[in-house]
Amino acid sequence: MSISQLCIYLAVYILPALFMFGLACVVISQHAKRLENRLIATILFIYSFIFMGELFRHLLPISYSSAIVEIMLGSLGTLIVGVAFHLYAYVADLHKHMKKIIYPFVFYFPFICIIIVQLFGFNVLSSITYSLEGIWHKPVANGTYYFTVLIAILLNVLLLFILAMGNRKVFDRKRKKLLRFLMLYSMVTLVTKIVFGYPNLGDSFPPYSIIFEGLIFAVFISFSYLHNDLLPNITKRYQTLFDISPISMMIVNGNLDIVEVNNPGMVLLGIEDSSDLNLMTFAQTKHNKNQLHKFLHDIEREGIVQDYPITLENIFNDGILHFSVSAKMVATGEDITYYAMLRDVSSEVEKEKIILHMAYHDVLTDLHNRAYFVTQLRKRLVETSKDSTTQAVLVLIDLNDFKSINDSFGHHIGDQVLQHTASILKQSVSANDLVARLGGDEFVLFLQDFNSKEEINEWLNHLRLTFEKSSFSYNDLEINIEPSIGISNYPKQGTTFEDLFNQADMNMYVDKENLKSMKLGV
Repeated sequence: MSISQLCIYLAVYILPALFMFGLACVVISQHAKRLENRLIATILFIYSFIFMGELFRHLLPISYSSAIVEIMLGSLGTLIVGVAFHLYAYVADLHKHMKKIIYPFVFYFPFICIIIVQLFGFNVLSSITYSLEGIWHKPVANGTYYFTVLIAILLNVLLLFILAMGNRKVFDRKRKKLLRFLMLYSMVTLVTKIVFGYPNLGDSFPPYSIIFEGLIFAVFISFSYLHNDLLPNITKRYQTLFDISPISMMIVNGNLDIVEVNNPGMVLLGIEDSSDLNLMTFAQTKHNKNQLHKFLHDIEREGIVQDYPITLENIFNDGILHFSVSAKMVATGEDITYYAMLRDVSSEVEKEKIILHMAYHDVLTDLHNRAYFVTQLRKRLVETSKDSTTQAVLVLIDLNDFKSINDSFGHHIGDQVLQHTASILKQSVSANDLVARLGGDEFVLFLQDFNSKEEINEWLNHLRLTFEKSSFSYNDLEINIEPSIGISNYPKQGTTFEDLFNQADMNMYVDKENLKSMKLGV
């Protein structure tokens, strides 16, 4: 065998085989879970093996040709037909009308039969003889050869029929485009089989030129990648999702450089150009940087976070922004990448604050309500019980003759009197004390940090004096507010809310009667 002859073999068989094998690897790597990709890659892999088989057939003595062709074209050729039928039926949605018990096994039944027949020593293509024409080991064109070509052509026509049926029934634009692509390929291969299969082309072309439809198939697949995007890879699909998502999405590398951010993210964060932008540089304020450092620490520890709350100072306007972040850290070797989705939940947080405020505050006076007061008081009683030196008082206040104020001046004036009373009480206590409106004209306080009974009495006298000096004024109307006050001492007169409240309530009514007696001069 001459060097030139070997070079021709390498060019005709090795280069196409390597091209199809490499293309198959590319197809399967793009989206291994996608059935179309797996089937197309399988066809390309088989064609590459057939080309390699033809190379070895020409390198070996011509007497081995029948056995090699039996394996390559008989077995692998039948397998290609089965995979092609599987691919075409799937793309045409015909598999939806097939029973699960036969799909997809029906497509591979002929291949299994061929293998069984070969195992029993019966060779279908053994009657084909081979002769040397130039440098090619070519089959002699006898009846068996022409029959084999005819079967290949009929199968090609059947595949075209399947694609035509699918083209009428499928409405998905992408699937329809792939169907038309396969129809065009099938028509080209049909012409190839007829042109190169039947005429005797002598030593001008390699034998079994019909196998070069595999090379045509590879060229069509390559064209689909470059121009039609019929088999989009998983990266492109995620890129499309990234671009069209209404959710703000961001990718940050280990140096905290913003690698990519979609349009909603740029709008949310006020970013005009994300190139050469570092997350810490963008944060600017110390508060924001501390929040980001805490977030990074947590995600490095957990690996993934869901609905992680981050509160940032708005660097463009006054105010606070609240974000909910779902993110994952991906480490590849020494490289770290953060993938994050952000939601601006500022309005939701504000609504929650309003709802929470309404749940524990009196709407009219903005003081705490009974539910909040009782809950907090019980917690404080548990805490103060651990310190035997702690003294505290519960103060119950009721406005005298408040009903007559409502009856005489109207409820809108009565409401303002209650608001005025709440203002006086807020100014008369420290930040650590509890003040609440129980309902109607009743208020309750829990005061701590008293060292003696004298300090308590001094505070009570100051409160009464404040009420005397702070009458309610509205236009020309002036109303004096007189409270009845009852107190109970913790822990002498009770250690629970109920005991302290009952004692204070009794003392308050005693104070009310005393005030009435003073008015009557008794």
